[in-house]
Amino acid sequence: MLPLVLLLTNTLVILPANAEPPIYEERGYFDSTVLFLLDEFEYIFDIDAAQLIPNDTLKNTILTEHKPTSYSISSLQYKIFEHTINASNVQIEVDPIQIDHNRTRFNIQIYASTAQVAGQALSRTYENLDLKSVYGVYDRITDKMAIHIPYSVALSLLLQ
Repeated sequence: MLPLVLLLTNTLVILPANAEPPIYEERGYFDSTVLFLLDEFEYIFDIDAAQLIPNDTLKNTILTEHKPTSYSISSLQYKIFEHTINASNVQIEVDPIQIDHNRTRFNIQIYASTAQVAGQALSRTYENLDLKSVYGVYDRITDKMAIHIPYSVALSLLLQ
C-alpha cells in the first residue's frame, strides 16, 4: 500500500472590512461643528520677528532669560481681516514662555498712541490703542512669529 499524501494549500483571501470605531472615539452630530468653531476663535497671521522685536540683542535677551520685557518701537504694521493696520509710537510688553528648544510663546500687550486701519470695509484712525489677549509663537528656525488674536478682540477694535 502506498501512503496517501494530501497536500493542503492555504489560499490567501483578502476581504474588505469596515471597522467600527471604539465607543470612546464616536462622535456626536455636533462634535465636528464644535471642533470647527474652536479653530475659528483666533485670527492667526505670520510676521517676521524683526517686525515685533527691533534688534537681535533684545531678541536674544528675551529668548534666553525668559523674563517679562517692555520696549518701544516707532511703528508696527500688519494685516488683519484684509485691513492694513499702521500703528505709531508703540509700547510692547512681552512675557515669554519657552515651549521647546525652537519655539517660544510670547504673551503680548501692545499700546499705540495712534493706529490707522485701512481696508475696503473700514478706514479709521484710533487714538491710544490698547491691544491685549494677544499671543505669538516664535519659531527660532524660521525667525517668524505666528500672531494669535482672538476674533472677539479684533472685531471689537474694527467695529468701534
